[in-house]
Amino acid sequence: MASARTFKVGPRGLLAGDGGLLTAGAFVIVLGLGALLGSGSHVSNVVVIVGIAAALCLAPLLAWRLHGRHVDGTSTGGALLGYLAGAVLVSVYMLLAVVFEWVFTTVGLYAAEDHPESVVGLIATAAAIVAYLAVAAWLDVDAVRDLSPKRREHAWLDVARLVASVGFVAYLVAVIVRATGDSEFDYVGPTLVLVAAGAVGAAAVTVADRMVRRGEQRSRADLVSGA
Repeated sequence: MASARTFKVGPRGLLAGDGGLLTAGAFVIVLGLGALLGSGSHVSNVVVIVGIAAALCLAPLLAWRLHGRHVDGTSTGGALLGYLAGAVLVSVYMLLAVVFEWVFTTVGLYAAEDHPESVVGLIATAAAIVAYLAVAAWLDVDAVRDLSPKRREHAWLDVARLVASVGFVAYLVAVIVRATGDSEFDYVGPTLVLVAAGAVGAAAVTVADRMVRRGEQRSRADLVSGA
């Protein structure tokens, strides 16, 4: 499915990247709908809660199917374990931010009243967003190349990548504009939501892929030993 250039990274890397990108893109759509319906309203809250649950379930599944993978008990069980792994990764990420905040204060870089958590939050958010944009750009280059008339190997996947990337970038721009116009706006929370969504989506498809491959290896081993 991958192009000759991106295939060097391996199909697992492509699958993980798409799982994260499409999940983050789905979250953007959900948050956008919530904002259009009025932030803080009852209808908006219901839409966001239901939409987030649907995005977590459907976006990794969409990435899985667009990569030509089949859904069965093994892959479903692996995805569930992947959700747990993704949650752990996000928790570790947040814990590291707290540790860095403590270090900044302890070594005297910032006094407690100087709000070192804002500096740590900015660094952590910027690092994560740069990494996500790099992955999105990598996948989008493959998508644009594949959409040429001579190829079209996985057009629906290419379109999904581009749509998710446009939504992701638009959301980040909106957050930056809002933060620029309002000094009290919490930009860390809205951006870390997408970081967490991408991590969970990537983990879900990665662990599912690992479980399926392990099952296939065991099946082949049983066939060889039974022969």
